[in-house]
Amino acid sequence: METFAGLPLHPLVVHFVVVAVPVAALVGIVVTLWPRARAHLGWFPPLLGLITLISVPIATTAGEALFESMGSPPFAQRHTELGDQVILAVGPLFGVLALQWLLDRPAVYDRLPLSDHALTWIRRAVAAAVIAAAVASIWLVILAGDSGARAVWT
Repeated sequence: METFAGLPLHPLVVHFVVVAVPVAALVGIVVTLWPRARAHLGWFPPLLGLITLISVPIATTAGEALFESMGSPPFAQRHTELGDQVILAVGPLFGVLALQWLLDRPAVYDRLPLSDHALTWIRRAVAAAVIAAAVASIWLVILAGDSGARAVWT
């Protein structure tokens, strides 16, 4: 998992992650704050979250292989640590996007033994969790990306 067509895999995959994480996060924020967009986009936000979630460990695994092949240089240590933390926000982002989508399905919420009032509060809590996970995801990608750029260019 170190190379693809003779090129290090990490720089190739990480650019997908750098785009996918903020896009998934921003889509999550939009569908949370704009219910009409959530109705129109349907299953796309959780699917995007899942694809993003799958891409993160691919990028980190490829990055760890590159890091080791370089002899574990100290200048890339911080980037490696921050890269490993991205999944801690992207995983919950996918989870709450999926939960938000499920809570909009009558087949799901009609079967829950909850009052309308309780369901409203659960939806609000999930909405807050989507926004928190989205912000955390963007922030961690910025930190990891910045540390990676500094490791490469300094």
